[in-house]
Amino acid sequence: MTELQMLAIAYFFFLALIGTEIAVSLYKGDGGYRIGEAVVNVGHGVVYQVVDFLTKGLVALPFVALAGFVSWDLLPTNVWWGWLLGLIAYDFCSYWAHRHHHEIGVLWAIHGTHHAAEDFNLAAALRQPAFQKAFSWLWRLPLVFVLSGEMLIGLIVFDFLYQFIQHTRYVPKLGPVEWVMNTPSHHRVHHGTQEKYLDKNYGGILIIWDRLFGTFKEEEEEPVYGLTKPLGSLNAVWGNFAMHAELVDAAKTVTGWRKVAVWFAGPGRLADLAPDHDYAVPPVFEDAAAPIGIRIYVVATSLCLVPVLGWMVMVGDSWQWAARIAVSAFVVASVVLAGALLERKSWALPAEMSRIGLGTVAACVILATPWPAAVGLVLAIWFASMHAEIHQSRLALD
Repeated sequence: MTELQMLAIAYFFFLALIGTEIAVSLYKGDGGYRIGEAVVNVGHGVVYQVVDFLTKGLVALPFVALAGFVSWDLLPTNVWWGWLLGLIAYDFCSYWAHRHHHEIGVLWAIHGTHHAAEDFNLAAALRQPAFQKAFSWLWRLPLVFVLSGEMLIGLIVFDFLYQFIQHTRYVPKLGPVEWVMNTPSHHRVHHGTQEKYLDKNYGGILIIWDRLFGTFKEEEEEPVYGLTKPLGSLNAVWGNFAMHAELVDAAKTVTGWRKVAVWFAGPGRLADLAPDHDYAVPPVFEDAAAPIGIRIYVVATSLCLVPVLGWMVMVGDSWQWAARIAVSAFVVASVVLAGALLERKSWALPAEMSRIGLGTVAACVILATPWPAAVGLVLAIWFASMHAEIHQSRLALD
């Protein structure tokens, strides 16, 4: 089973844990989950998996090519200390990859997508940047000299699972464990926007690197989560490009060496390098203002995408490329339209009607039965009945 397939299966367990956390949040009445945030976070996870599905061979190619030149014995996989040393080596590389993605502008434009989540919860852990693997492999490539392919894949999966459970407000400080291990308390600091919390606690599994290299910060009051300049969008595709667009706009306002510097300097230096760039904070979308029917619908759409994505990842290697691209495009369109409906975009309703029609036809063909057409018809009638309410909602927004 490949790494991507293991992670696809894990998403079902993630959703169960997210459901449990939602129940806890509702019981406490702390507003820990908002529909728009949760939908866009899951949407980012879907987009990430789609991109990974289409490009996984390209990311693996450098590791496979370099491994062909390694002839010595690697760390053993049949003893516990081999895995422990492998974990330490892997986490050391991950620390520097993570840190540099905060300290270099163009890399932060990729990674910052994850930090855009303003509700810190398990759903936010799914908000993975679509193109982070396009660069982060560079820091992990030297691991080929010490880790077998089996160990590397195992550690990648373990790292993803471990970091998922760090994204919660409901686990308190864990005492002596926090001297060595990354914990939810440490990771809450990492996602904080207060000045004292910025660029701290990069550790993935272990926190010892932050203590050694001076980037550790203890959690004091609960952080304010998100970005210092929010994205102002519920579009899980645009969210992967919004910060790059800002760098492009900033570069247009300067001349000479600054045009290059804005891409490589840390995000904290952008205002000094491009002082004439517009740093106005965009408006926040209040998903509660969308009609209740739309909110229920986008939640259902997001949940339905998970089994579709799992099916695609598990069996998609046997498909023709045209089928891979078509199904991937349909999944991504579903994510984009879920956000657009919550934002009450004028084009969202007719676009969603078109998606329902295409999806219905495709389901009838694939399943060789007309029954999906009945589901599509019900959805179309329901959407038509919602038109007046959606229109009134847009007038209120304008």
